[in-house]
Amino acid sequence: MFKNTVKFCGLMILTLFSFFYTEKTVSTIKNQDPLMMELNMIKDEYKVDAHDVIKEENNIIPGMIGCEVDVDKSYTNLKRLGTFNSNLLVYKDIFPDQMLDNHYDKYIIKGNKEKNMVTLIFKVKYDTKIDNIVKILKNKKVKATFFIDGKYIENNIEKVKYLIKNNHEVLNYGYDNKYDKDLIAWNNNLIDRINYNNPKFCYTEEENYDILTLCGVNKMHTIIPSLIVKNNPLTEVKSGIEKGSLISFNINLQTEKELNLVINYINQKGYTIDVLSKHLKEEKLNNCKK
Repeated sequence: MFKNTVKFCGLMILTLFSFFYTEKTVSTIKNQDPLMMELNMIKDEYKVDAHDVIKEENNIIPGMIGCEVDVDKSYTNLKRLGTFNSNLLVYKDIFPDQMLDNHYDKYIIKGNKEKNMVTLIFKVKYDTKIDNIVKILKNKKVKATFFIDGKYIENNIEKVKYLIKNNHEVLNYGYDNKYDKDLIAWNNNLIDRINYNNPKFCYTEEENYDILTLCGVNKMHTIIPSLIVKNNPLTEVKSGIEKGSLISFNINLQTEKELNLVINYINQKGYTIDVLSKHLKEEKLNNCKK
């Protein structure tokens, strides 16, 4: 019995040693392959560092995901071809050390400028008429974000569904445009039932610790728009817009009158217009190789 045990242990040790030796040999041969050597020489040329969030006192701007060459997967691709081709390189993400979800205690004031994007935000109170705004957006093929009062949602379910069906974004504007600890989750659930995938943001136009704290507890980011339009949409947008702008509008006759011109101007500036959640998403930098 003892001899059999010793014999078995010996075989196990021999097997493990053989496996280790084989792996080491394969690894050595692989590292000496000209393709692998070339990969290791050029990999840093294709690396794009991630961008951490930018913190400015109580405010924050989203970061962006970087990328680097996945050497092993790239080597496998290149080995099949037998020669180096940069189009066959495989990349992996580099995530920032600090991302938005680490900072519910700060106000998001704009998007990352790398995206060359802006967002149009419309505030909807319980008695707001949105039909003309929606018609203009549809004609211009623009997607916007609507912060909607809970009472409006309850009384206009079909209109809210229409917004979502047309890829606009519906977000929580509280009840009577105030966030209440007992109703904030109710309004989120109401939007969830219509939208199935409700991004979580709160809206304020100035620093408000109560809103920031309440929304943070509910894992919601609080935004303060970088451009809050008051009376003259086109003039105010022209003087204040920049890459990353979050532009907030009241829905009224003047906004309806000038929205076409505003959108034309933004397009002429070369900015992309998209909804808030896409704008603020910490995506891969554009100069990451495909």
